[in-house]
Amino acid sequence: MIGAIEPVRNAAVAYDGKQAVAMLRYRPDESITSILKRLDTAIATAQASGERVDEWNQPDAKWT
Repeated sequence: MIGAIEPVRNAAVAYDGKQAVAMLRYRPDESITSILKRLDTAIATAQASGERVDEWNQPDAKWT
């Protein structure tokens, strides 16, 4: 899913049917192509390591 997912205004999420495996925030001025590439990389990382990629819950995140 790409879009607004409250409370995150600009987000990309990948879900495996049980849990979110990647939750990314758009970077300022980031293109759709770029966020989709980062989402693909985050999914691959989650599949390889078993750990999800979570940019939503980082206390120092400054993206909107």
